Amino acid sequence: MAKTNLTHRHTYKSRVNWWYGLLFILLLALCGKGGEYWIVGFLSWVSVIFLASLIFLMRYVVEGENLTVFYGFFLKKTIPVSSITSIQPTHNALSSPALSLRRLSIRYNKYDEILVSPEDPEAFVAALKAINPQILTEEK
Repeated sequence: MAKTNLTHRHTYKSRVNWWYGLLFILLLALCGKGGEYWIVGFLSWVSVIFLASLIFLMRYVVEGENLTVFYGFFLKKTIPVSSITSIQPTHNALSSPALSLRRLSIRYNKYDEILVSPEDPEAFVAALKAINPQILTEEK
C-alpha cells in the first residue's frame, strides 16, 4: 500500500503596491529608447525581466513544517516554522522579499528576521500558528 502524504501546502502571493506597476511600465517604456546607446536598452530589459520575476514569482509557501519564501527566478529561503518566535505588522522599508510596505516582521531563531507582505496576512499567520501555536502575535 502506498504511503499517503498528508502535508498541506498553502501558497500566499505577495501583495504588490501600485508603484511597482508604475515602475514596471516606465522601465518598459525605456526599453526602446536606447538609441545609439545600446547599453541603456539592454539594462532596461534586464531591469524589466528582474522586476517581472519579482512581481509574478514572489510567494510564500507553508508546507509541512516549513515556510519557504520564493523571490525571483532562483532565490528562495526556507525557515522551519518551529523556529519562528514572533510575527508583528510593520511598515519597515528595509530591502526584503516583500512588494508592499504593509509587511509582517517574522522573527526566527535567536536574532534572524525576514519581512514579508502576503495578500492575506490573517490567513498566512493562522497557517503558521496552526503548525507552531507558540508564535507570539499582536492581538487585535
